[in-house]
Amino acid sequence: MARLRGKTVFLGDVAQNRDNNLNLLRFLAAATVALSHSFLLVTGDPESRPLMKATGFSIGYHAVDIFFVISGFLVTQSWMRRSSLLDFTVARALRIYPALAVCVMLTALVLLPPLSNTSAAGYFSSFETFSYVILTASLVSPDGTLPGTFLTTPVANEVNGSLWTLRYEVLCYAALAFLGMSGILARRKWLIRTAFVIGLPLAALSLFPIAYADDTILGHFVRFGLCFGLGVLAYEYRAQIPLHWGGVVFLFLLTVAMRPYAVFPLSFYLLTAYSAFWLAYIPSGRIRRFNNAGDYSYGLYIYAYPLQQVLVLTIPGLMPLQLFAVTVATTLPAAILSWYFIEKPALAKKENVSAWLKRFGGQLVPGNRTHL
Repeated sequence: MARLRGKTVFLGDVAQNRDNNLNLLRFLAAATVALSHSFLLVTGDPESRPLMKATGFSIGYHAVDIFFVISGFLVTQSWMRRSSLLDFTVARALRIYPALAVCVMLTALVLLPPLSNTSAAGYFSSFETFSYVILTASLVSPDGTLPGTFLTTPVANEVNGSLWTLRYEVLCYAALAFLGMSGILARRKWLIRTAFVIGLPLAALSLFPIAYADDTILGHFVRFGLCFGLGVLAYEYRAQIPLHWGGVVFLFLLTVAMRPYAVFPLSFYLLTAYSAFWLAYIPSGRIRRFNNAGDYSYGLYIYAYPLQQVLVLTIPGLMPLQLFAVTVATTLPAAILSWYFIEKPALAKKENVSAWLKRFGGQLVPGNRTHL
């Protein structure tokens, strides 16, 4: 039970409890991204997305922030549990790449060839097709195009507009591994100093509109670095963070009050982080049953966008909410199959993969975690 009579519940009290709402929260975040994209892909207008006028950012923007906050928290926990850099790297890679590779290949080689304006021979002989598969599946260039596809949709020539965030997720993993290998995560004084050295410039940059614009690399680093960093700090200081609905209300009112000011993005990041942890660990009852299901959020996130583009192309006249409903109905089966046949089996192999790499490549990749 998360809520104890007469006792304040702290994040550290419930963080080890697997009976939580994390699967549900991530699923809702992925669905919210699809909702935001439904408005964009139907209208072609970024300003049409929900919450754009109220907050200056889309509802999908805020949902992705939730992913990064939760990821910072859980991946820090994962680092603390791993015995080596190799184990950590294998676990992260198996979570991201197998399902991504399958999604990219199905999209490029099965789903879209019949819809391309290019002939089958031209499509499959095009360098663009196979460079898309390789560069997108590796996240080297996750925003590539395919020959003759989506030329007439409101958002033209875009195959999967969700995958670009995964590259920043991987960069956050690398940054966390560096902090762990250097011993900073194990020393709170050094962690706080590092948070100030890195976090304060990021926070200062966030005060300028260019730093949180959707289409700037600087903005992405500031935004995702702050959100992931909040998750890291939340894990390190979980024993000192109380979870109470009053905190959610306070941060909401603070964020509303900050709307006219440059610090508004910072207050929204704090609201996002605290609300995510409260929702993940405090509400109980029947809502917890969703956690018994698989984690379908990743599959929903990576498959929704190309399927939405196909729906916009093949069913003219769809309204945004109609597109969203059909998207969930068509993408959820793909997400479920991805979890049970790709993601979950891949994660189950992480110890075997680590052992194999240590056995055959131990001299190249250090097996034991050491400080730099």
